[in-house]
Amino acid sequence: MQEKIDEIVRNYFEDPVYDIGSVPFGLTNLTKILTMNGKKYVIRIYNRHTKNIESIKFEARITSYLSKQNLSFVVPVFLNTYEGEKYVNLSDGTFGAIVSFVEGTVPELTNIQQATEFGRVVGEINLALSQYEAELKYEGSPFSKIYDLHPLADYHAVAAFIEAPPFEIPEKALTFYKEMVFSVEEKKNELLELSKQLVHHDLLIYNLLSKDNRIHGVLDFDFTSLDVSFMEFTISLNHVIQLTNGSWDLTEAFINGYSQIRKSTYREMNQLQLLTQIYHIAVLHIYIGQYYSGRNIEQNFNYILNQFLTRNDWLNKHSSSIKQLFEKYLL
Repeated sequence: MQEKIDEIVRNYFEDPVYDIGSVPFGLTNLTKILTMNGKKYVIRIYNRHTKNIESIKFEARITSYLSKQNLSFVVPVFLNTYEGEKYVNLSDGTFGAIVSFVEGTVPELTNIQQATEFGRVVGEINLALSQYEAELKYEGSPFSKIYDLHPLADYHAVAAFIEAPPFEIPEKALTFYKEMVFSVEEKKNELLELSKQLVHHDLLIYNLLSKDNRIHGVLDFDFTSLDVSFMEFTISLNHVIQLTNGSWDLTEAFINGYSQIRKSTYREMNQLQLLTQIYHIAVLHIYIGQYYSGRNIEQNFNYILNQFLTRNDWLNKHSSSIKQLFEKYLL
């Protein structure tokens, strides 16, 4: 790893004397904090299975675009190498890059004000990405295409994994997973009528930074792609419900905050549960791809699968109450 870091740094700086520190994020790629001459940057070594030149350039264009908008927060932007590129093609065939460092700490989600602000930021990102007008020669990998999210997790690889799991998965959860995959495949045409735009796909508290008691930074645009617009709201709403154990006050505050920036349609709102199912399946399929690449996914896979089952049951139980909140704020 050290040799790769040295190789990346030499493509950006003449005097490569630096310190390296760990970060609390970076599950997909190897991510570290680079400190040079008292200034901090973030250095990445990309996963060879999920990142290529097209996707790196795409992410760089998106963050550059957002950095030029009048947003209430900042995003990390890619530095240029000596060659004027946004990345380094490493000698082993993988890619690396250095991006700007954003100060802050992971925000909390324990009161009305914090939940409202989280919702507002999700709405703000969603609106800004909907206004991106440059031609999309590369569209990323939408979560709605559940077999295109990892090159090692196509239909046949996922089917093999489900039929013979390489570690223990509770029978109830495995049966539920199989049923949900079949159900989503049957219903996917329902999404064709929903509006599409660029979606971040990972707007969780862990990818935000707080400074002076407000959200100051939005990170990790690794999964950004053209997808169903309402997917952004769905993913973050699920996160709020998960972190707050279904607190109605904080759930309502999140929806209220989002509604201050963006509204929705009945057609979108009626697909909340289907989009929630697609989201969880997408994450599980990414983990399956990581398993085939040699990573230990057992704990994370079972955690997400259990969350999936719990969330689906919760939505079944509270569908009418959620609908009332949607009608109150989002229309």
